[in-house]
Amino acid sequence: MDRFDEIMSDYPDMTLKFECMPDGLKGLTIGNQITINKDITCQEQLQWLYEELGHVATSVGDISDYSSLDNLKQERQARVWGINKFIPKNKIEQFIQYRYDDDYEVADELGVTVTYLHEVGKAYRLRPYL
Repeated sequence: MDRFDEIMSDYPDMTLKFECMPDGLKGLTIGNQITINKDITCQEQLQWLYEELGHVATSVGDISDYSSLDNLKQERQARVWGINKFIPKNKIEQFIQYRYDDDYEVADELGVTVTYLHEVGKAYRLRPYL
């Protein structure tokens, strides 16, 4: 069982597929199907899978209109939910104790991109954002 199958085993009513996505989308959830962009790295696919699962758990309705403040709030809520599931705060606190040389080293250890690591830092209100 690969990492994606392992994650999805907790969501038996959901299906996951990988395909080309329009307009630079990384992930999309419609009904009980999650689609992840097949043209991004495995690291990014995992990050986006957790965010899409966050939408399943927290979002209501079509939130694709980003001019709506309520939709933006739901986007943020789904991202934070995904971060909490993917990289719990206690895991980040362990890295803070060891004083790594730079963000790239921490991101590599966690298996995420540096950009995502900074999102994690913002979500947990760490200063600086790792």
